[in-house]
Amino acid sequence: MPSRPKTAIAIALSAALLLTAAVLGEPRGAAQAAGDAAAILQRIATERGETTRPLEYAQGAHPLDNFFAALARTALKQPGATTRIAHMGDSLVEMDLVSGEMRRRMQEKWGDAGHGFIHVSRPQPWYKPYDVVHEPSAEWIAYAINDTSLPDRHFGLGGGVSVAYKAKAEATIGTADRGKYGRSVSRFEVLFPIEPQGGPLEIALDGKRVGTVNTAGSPPRDAYAVVSAPDGAHKLTLTAMAKNLRVYGVIMERDVPGVVYDSLGVNGTGIDAYLTINKEHWINELRHRNPDLVILGFGGNEVRSNYKPEAVRGNVKAVVNIVRGALPNASILLVGPLDSAVKQGTSMVSPAILPQIIAAQREAASELKIAYWSLFDAMGGAGSMARWYEASPRLGAGDLVHPTPKGGEVLGDMFFRAMMQGFAEYLERAGVPAAAAPPPPANTMERVDVK
Repeated sequence: MPSRPKTAIAIALSAALLLTAAVLGEPRGAAQAAGDAAAILQRIATERGETTRPLEYAQGAHPLDNFFAALARTALKQPGATTRIAHMGDSLVEMDLVSGEMRRRMQEKWGDAGHGFIHVSRPQPWYKPYDVVHEPSAEWIAYAINDTSLPDRHFGLGGGVSVAYKAKAEATIGTADRGKYGRSVSRFEVLFPIEPQGGPLEIALDGKRVGTVNTAGSPPRDAYAVVSAPDGAHKLTLTAMAKNLRVYGVIMERDVPGVVYDSLGVNGTGIDAYLTINKEHWINELRHRNPDLVILGFGGNEVRSNYKPEAVRGNVKAVVNIVRGALPNASILLVGPLDSAVKQGTSMVSPAILPQIIAAQREAASELKIAYWSLFDAMGGAGSMARWYEASPRLGAGDLVHPTPKGGEVLGDMFFRAMMQGFAEYLERAGVPAAAAPPPPANTMERVDVK
């Protein structure tokens, strides 16, 4: 990690510049940018002072600059400044454990621009994303990227596709009806394929019919439909009027500056599962979403499957190169596995292969010049899962593989503070970006009107 400059002087100088600019009416320039940076730094001063595992990248490298620039624009409430994060991973992300806490912390600090991506049906019974209403009927079933029964290998943005195995399969997705998070939305976006076996998808908003989207057509292609509403509490209901109709998912956003955090986890997968998706299809989905940061959170299933370290390195490099080619302006962060434990007599010990998998990930991240963050080290290294399991309140789950919801909050909080420390270092070094966000990549997905 690059060395951290002395912040007190930097903040005082920047604040003075901001005051001067305000008094003299100076147009936006170096002084204004420095002052803006100081204001943001002051907002994250507490997180900066707390101990956490730092983000890792090579000395002199700045792989998260594009993401931090987007977050700075959001922090300044610039019009249209939405920062989008796409967090891919395994069951840890699918259960929204670390990612759910990160979403809450990021949105509480920088603004709630919507929940982000949600599957229509449940890929697993424990798929219960935080801070939304998610009520799929039993007539929907889900297939994920580790399922070999779908020959076209089209799994959408979230690594899964929901299929109506009966006509009139219904699902409701909407804002949370309790708590302080996820209470507003102003736009739903439905992602789906147009294909010969498609059919009418009926859409209702807050119990009132909006119209129908026709998902039948040829040649097969990916598409989306948008349903807008006044900013506030809303529920979207999708009803598949034909058997075998497929939907990739729904995105919830708001038209305000803030953060959107997509949890895109798939149970039981390693990073190599993404190499089995139809590549052109996945690239189209990524470009349509156009996140500022792609988080790849993998390693746990590689540990349990005893992957060879060289295979891990190769798979990380292959997936990162696809993401980088699809999203040249996005920052990429690889997040390693948390500690796990196996029982040996009366003891619980970390798997011997775990440090080798983490070393292989670090080597790949260094070679690719992307950022890395270690859940294993954040937890406390070898033996930490046993300690977390025995803690009160319990932070490690009984399977000795996953954290409890409380443990997920702890890890999410650590991750957030590591991000904020990296953000502060960016502001001190680069200040606030003067330029607007770069133009999005070409979007080849077809927009379909709701009629």
